Amino acid sequence: MKLNKISANFAMLTATIIWASTFIAIKKSLVGVHAVTLVCYRFALATFIMAIVLLFLRKKLWQHFKEGLILGLLLFASYVTQAIALYYMLIVDGGFITGLFVIFVAILSFICGREKLRWNIVVAIVLAGIGLWVVTDGIKSFKWGDSLMLLSAVMFAGHILYADTVVKKCDVWVLNFQQFLVVTLASFFCILLFKLSFAVAAWDVIGWIIYLAVFANVLCYAIQLSVQKIISPMVFSLMVSLDPIFIAIFAWTIGGEKIIMTDLIGGGMIVAAIIFAQIFRKEEMVQIG
Repeated sequence: MKLNKISANFAMLTATIIWASTFIAIKKSLVGVHAVTLVCYRFALATFIMAIVLLFLRKKLWQHFKEGLILGLLLFASYVTQAIALYYMLIVDGGFITGLFVIFVAILSFICGREKLRWNIVVAIVLAGIGLWVVTDGIKSFKWGDSLMLLSAVMFAGHILYADTVVKKCDVWVLNFQQFLVVTLASFFCILLFKLSFAVAAWDVIGWIIYLAVFANVLCYAIQLSVQKIISPMVFSLMVSLDPIFIAIFAWTIGGEKIIMTDLIGGGMIVAAIIFAQIFRKEEMVQIG
């Protein structure tokens, strides 16, 4: 997938909208299938599709497998916690908390010595913390789903940072196949270990699984890994900073969730923090557009 910087921005916007729509798909699917089973099926189908693509392109499926393994484990942790969390919480709340991954990218970059802890990052962390407090109604009301969604955001941030270190030296299509395979196997073993059900109770769930596998997995992650060959993880994070807004729009329209004032205020603060964390980066902002 050959991209220049302009087409990379457009591709990431498309992927962001698709990823935002998956919150609706996951929430509706959880009525008829267990969260871990949903992850297993969607990634199994995505793995099968990627295997066919790789065989057609005559690529080596197992080259640089260590990188694919690590990416897959991070992805598994992110998606399983996200799916379980959505069972217990509103879509809009989950979207705003997930958006915090942008802040975590900055924090993890600092911890790993890849970024300086700039003043705007500190302000963004404080602003995001206040917004999270408002959305979740304070620490006393912080629920199981909120904790899992927060963990999912951390894992997704880790996935972005590690992907940035490997996509420039590894084949994007092979990495996609490998990380999807790892998620599938990890989910499968979790189902067996915890004796979860493999059953799918509704036909429409199958349609959602196909949508998640083809568009949210195969297409969007091909876009992500290709785009990360061109732009830095912080610029990438900026491109998907609109994700919570799109999720909220989907939740309030297609999802039928009510608009709650605390969600508007807290969510607005989180989105502001996400954007604020990305400004004052002249050396990288020139890459956009």
